[in-house]
Amino acid sequence: MPLVSWPNRGSRVARADLVIAVSETLASHLTETGVNSTHVQVLPNGVDARWLMADGGLGARKHTDLENCFVIGFVGSFKPWHGADFLLAAFEDFHRIEPSSHLLLIEDGPLKSNLQDRARQAGLEKAVTFTGVVAHEDIPRYLATMGVAVAPYPAIGNFYYSPLKLFEYMAAARAVVASRTGQVAQVINHWVSGLLYEAGDRPGLVNCLYRLAENPTFREELGNARSASHASQAFTWERNAARVVEWAEPKVVQGRLRTVCA
Repeated sequence: MPLVSWPNRGSRVARADLVIAVSETLASHLTETGVNSTHVQVLPNGVDARWLMADGGLGARKHTDLENCFVIGFVGSFKPWHGADFLLAAFEDFHRIEPSSHLLLIEDGPLKSNLQDRARQAGLEKAVTFTGVVAHEDIPRYLATMGVAVAPYPAIGNFYYSPLKLFEYMAAARAVVASRTGQVAQVINHWVSGLLYEAGDRPGLVNCLYRLAENPTFREELGNARSASHASQAFTWERNAARVVEWAEPKVVQGRLRTVCA
């Protein structure tokens, strides 16, 4: 998705005393369009603390017949900039190496029928599950079924997003595999809170999946001991609220505060 053009100095954004952007790329875009850089703070998205160490996976596994599978999961809309099509292509390669693997695609989107056709053509109907739309409060239960949760973003010139799925994956104590692009590489510490591969590198993604499939101890450690801890310390909405208060209080004392979130 392209960045929109913001109205310049006369706009409400430019007049704000505090502007909160969810990524460095978006912050740079704001300053380039006339917002005072000293008024801009970067605050990535976060996650509801109740998602931390999500439980209930056994029930979801039984529901989806995944009890004995190595489950690779994705949560998000099936749109080109989310990379579900790339993940399915990589899964075709990986499934030849690990026949017990299963791809769990949660949610819906305009590419769904195309993805289903590709799965059928590859003979993977029984190895890929499309859940359709899932209520947000039920997503932790599905995340708990996953051995690995993937954020397969393609290479995008202006990657200004702050991907919610990353924080939700980490909070649910999943081992995370993600493309090294935009804010993703700032959130995920390679080999510490997840594994990164270069965006568009299909063998690189397959290799990350293989490493985690072959080393369940490392996979569990990467999720439970590191990923969830990282999320709980740095990326909850409660922490975000505290940061906003921290930035806003001095301006309130000065008798002025006009805020904009971007």
